[in-house]
Amino acid sequence: MSDILPQRIVPFYSDELVAVQQPDSTIYVPLSRLCDNLELDQQGQARRIQRHAVLKEGLETLTVQTAGGPQQVQCLKLTLLPLWLSGVQAGRITDSELREKLIRYQREAADVLWRAFKPQILVEEPPANRESELAIGQLEQIIEQSKAMQRMAEEQIALIRRMDAAARVVKAIQTDLAETTAVVTDVKIRLGVLEDRLHPTGYITDEQQANILNLVQAIAMELTERDPSKNHFASIHTEIHRRYKVRSYTMIRIKQYPAVLAFLETWRQAGSTPPELPSAD
Repeated sequence: MSDILPQRIVPFYSDELVAVQQPDSTIYVPLSRLCDNLELDQQGQARRIQRHAVLKEGLETLTVQTAGGPQQVQCLKLTLLPLWLSGVQAGRITDSELREKLIRYQREAADVLWRAFKPQILVEEPPANRESELAIGQLEQIIEQSKAMQRMAEEQIALIRRMDAAARVVKAIQTDLAETTAVVTDVKIRLGVLEDRLHPTGYITDEQQANILNLVQAIAMELTERDPSKNHFASIHTEIHRRYKVRSYTMIRIKQYPAVLAFLETWRQAGSTPPELPSAD
């Protein structure tokens, strides 16, 4: 009987990637989770892989420990993930959001999984100098923080553009649809409350992201008026990343949302120094 491999779940934007590692350190990715995330037919993709001279060499059926117990799962070797994804043609997907999601997987998914398993695979020689080791660790931390800040800034830009586009549409039709808008808003609030009760560990909605963005903008503008020499947006992004262990606004969980709002509102009222509030896990 083959070894039962524990699965590891790695966050990837609003999805979750799943991978397992063989005793020889080879990493495999369950095909079913990838196909579910990208809305692909698993059986069709398995047949396509088996017809490919290279991909078929990396397709294995492994025993994986899941929440429902050990299961036989078709898995693809991680090193072949980019080759498989490149065969899924984004141009044929009519849904724009799904097409952008596929392109994001093609660009980043393999690298995200590789970084998650890297500490278990690579055994690095200890530095000859303790100070060099500390310096390298600090530089690596700076790199990760910079990447997180960049992602949060890109999301902020995207949210601003989406909010501006939505505002133009609403302004054009708000006279005729005032009553309808009030009804829709009430339904959204009720649905949001119901969703929070049903999925307390899920991620925040676009509307909640917009609320956080508005507070971030307000704090940054007030701080910039007091001290225009600093990038206050970056400072706020770094503080949210440090306190709540999230790489982007979309990764903030619903149970963290009240704490994040309270933290930002207290900061806005306090001034230039971020308040000392307990972070939410």
